[in-house]
Amino acid sequence: MKNVGVIDIGSNSIRLVVIEIGKKNYFRVIDEVKETVKLGMDMTADGRLDPIRMEKAIQTLTNFKSLCEGLGECNIFPVATEAVRRASNQREFLEKVKSTLNMEIRVLTGAQEAYYDYFGVINSLDFSNGLIMDIGGASTELVWVKNKKKKEAISLPFGAINISAQFNLTEKMTSNTEKALNKYLMDQFKKVAWLEEAKNLPLIGVGGTIRNIGKISRKTNNYPIDRSHNYQMDSSEILKIYDSIKYKNTEQRRKVKGLSKERCDMFVGAFSAVTVLMKYCNNPKMIVSGSGLREGLIYEILRGEQVIKYVLQTSLDNVIKTLHIDKTHAHHVWKLAENLYTQLKPLHKINGNSYKILKTAAMLNDCGKTINFYNYHKHNFYMITNTPIYGLSHKELIMAAYTMMLSVKENFDIDNSPYVTLLNEEDKYIIQRLGIVLRLAECFDRKRNGNITKIECKLKADRLSIHLLSKGTTEGERKEVEGCGAYFTKVFGKTLQFE
Repeated sequence: MKNVGVIDIGSNSIRLVVIEIGKKNYFRVIDEVKETVKLGMDMTADGRLDPIRMEKAIQTLTNFKSLCEGLGECNIFPVATEAVRRASNQREFLEKVKSTLNMEIRVLTGAQEAYYDYFGVINSLDFSNGLIMDIGGASTELVWVKNKKKKEAISLPFGAINISAQFNLTEKMTSNTEKALNKYLMDQFKKVAWLEEAKNLPLIGVGGTIRNIGKISRKTNNYPIDRSHNYQMDSSEILKIYDSIKYKNTEQRRKVKGLSKERCDMFVGAFSAVTVLMKYCNNPKMIVSGSGLREGLIYEILRGEQVIKYVLQTSLDNVIKTLHIDKTHAHHVWKLAENLYTQLKPLHKINGNSYKILKTAAMLNDCGKTINFYNYHKHNFYMITNTPIYGLSHKELIMAAYTMMLSVKENFDIDNSPYVTLLNEEDKYIIQRLGIVLRLAECFDRKRNGNITKIECKLKADRLSIHLLSKGTTEGERKEVEGCGAYFTKVFGKTLQFE
């Protein structure tokens, strides 16, 4: 095991994320800290960082270094972005940090910052084409992703802090100011020639402004999941939220549910940049990414320049490893579940592709046992809805959790559960049938030794005939399967019979 700390010295905040890296580069986050320093604020006319804010930044870095050292051996990777990048007294700041903390800060170019945004997003969201936007304190990065590759990227010299300062938005925005701001932003985006070819794509948002927009949406809609990553909003909803906030003064913004009080003074200007870009590029929706620059750096440390091909599988394997779940059993249950799901399609009649839901449920069905065997299905549900699993939509994640629950508790009442508002009747139909498939798969590997190597199913008029191929005797597995025969018959109207 080794620890790595990544420090992102931004124009608005300084953040630390610490990860523990195990064998084969599996990792988990073990600490995360943020300090709002606003290093990019109060810069002089000739571009010098404010001495007071420099001192606060050094105090923050001192605290972060102490936190890392408290974990024992910890390699620290500090990087700085736009505020330090364009500061005329950059060298003074870097040398002061070096002499005080023996810490060498790597100042990223705009192109490097955009790349790490891309690398953090592409390795934690399952998509092929999109437009990434990271609006920070003093710069905005745009990345056009095509077929999972970074096709174009640019760093623009405006962000939440300098937009607010330039257009005097700290207290309140007027309609005239809004017109001037929108014209400025539109002119900036029109200068990016390749944006003409990157239209009608989902906008994937990174950074505090984007996360706050998502949180306001979730609060407004009473959304049952408190999770930013992969939260999705239609463009019409985003514009509606913007219109409801844009003319509020700072005090009124503080009362907006979901909006961070630390961001109230500079939120409107950054939000304007989001809406103008969405209108210009005709983005149909926005996907919030909880991963960005810091995560991009982490993935580079772990994988070099290699992009994760199968985001969900890699994420599941990471969870299995960090929670010490029996990987061999988990993969075998998934193999059996996939086999059953495919053969039983004429019976379960599930439209569309539910493989990702079933795969997640099958591979993580033992996660609750890492807390306690008793009532592990309840632990399963909490853990899967609160564990960072990448490659699933929020609905797919909840459906996987319910599938795990129903594989153990066939009488579980979904309609009285907290996340039912995310589901429709077809979703409930799918969950019930996936739950049975998973329960059968678990029964067929009850001994956890891979005894059942293959299952052959034949649908008859009144029954499902099952033939087992195995390494040894199958009496124990048959008995387990017979125990869920009544429920199988209730749902599918057929009995189970072994050949």
